[in-house]
Amino acid sequence: MDDVDRTILSMLQRNADIPGKVIADAVGLSTSAVERRISRLKQDGIIEKIVAVVSAKAVDRPLSILVELEIQNEHRHTLEQFQRWLDRAPEVQCCWYVTGDVDFVLLVAVRTLDDYNAFIDRLMGEQQALVRKYKSLIALKTIKRSLELPVDE
Repeated sequence: MDDVDRTILSMLQRNADIPGKVIADAVGLSTSAVERRISRLKQDGIIEKIVAVVSAKAVDRPLSILVELEIQNEHRHTLEQFQRWLDRAPEVQCCWYVTGDVDFVLLVAVRTLDDYNAFIDRLMGEQQALVRKYKSLIALKTIKRSLELPVDE
């Protein structure tokens, strides 16, 4: 990856809808050369996915809750099954398997506390044999929301 690729990545992270011509002008290449580079970045797995970042408020999911989960055991089969369950849960925006006092941290987006309680009831009902305990952290205010990563050397 060279400086041109880094510039392309930076521009796409700020606005994935930016026209290829604008990127081409910024990096001093033709539009087709930029498109080839973007295709290569996708093929190489550097660009994993192009998405639209949707306003949680606009789709009536204004409540963001971080959930720390501690599980009973970490057997491979059990972990895989639990991860599939989390992947299918529409409320779960992000899930991290972490080190420390807890095993998983989830970012859950819901409309209301009742919706969150329904999610927890489903989690504890369907995964009761696995989940030892959980802790909820309700976000009061979003200070920063970004998926942008630094791409400098």
